[in-house]
Amino acid sequence: MFVFALGLGACSTGSSRSDVAAVQPVANAPAPAPARVAGPPDGAAANLVIPARLADGSYATPNRDVFAPAAAWHLRAAFNVAALNCNDPAIAAAYNRFLTVHRRALADAHRRAAAFHGAGFDPAMTRLYNYFAQPPVLARFCATAGALAQEAANWPAAAMPDAAGPALARIDQPFVDFYARYDAWRAAATAPRPTGPRLTYQASIFAFDPTVTGGSEALAAR
Repeated sequence: MFVFALGLGACSTGSSRSDVAAVQPVANAPAPAPARVAGPPDGAAANLVIPARLADGSYATPNRDVFAPAAAWHLRAAFNVAALNCNDPAIAAAYNRFLTVHRRALADAHRRAAAFHGAGFDPAMTRLYNYFAQPPVLARFCATAGALAQEAANWPAAAMPDAAGPALARIDQPFVDFYARYDAWRAAATAPRPTGPRLTYQASIFAFDPTVTGGSEALAAR
């Protein structure tokens, strides 16, 4: 695109000002086209409601800062969802071994988690199952749950209280990563866009020139 700079030159009856340069087009780089923002990551909905982002950059997921028995029960829920939703028969087999090896620890975890939630236990578990079954995260969740279920099925029976918390954080990571991608997409989608090309000109062309020619001076010079 060329934007023309315009200047004014005084003229006489005989000749024009020789020191006024001819108007030249001013080359101006075209304004970059607004970058197109792709759709939400991982096929998610554009109006998805995600957990709040906390001051430390993490997200307030249902698996954050839970006490040890609840962590064990949440981990069992994650393996249950994976056994039902992931296309990997090995997960179901590992989940069944996990239930057998850790049946006492899981029974205690259920009792204490239910006592903590009281009447809200069943609704809380429904939300937790729905959380683990989120379609945009399913592929990464299944990959993580598959490996972790194999490990957990081979833990010693006494290992559950100490191992459940770190394991739950690992299985929650695909969701945290997805939320970070979703937040980044939402920020890009709502960022201001350029409105179009800008008109530019050479300011020097419009500078004040005190020299005046023409009239009687021009006639005298003839």
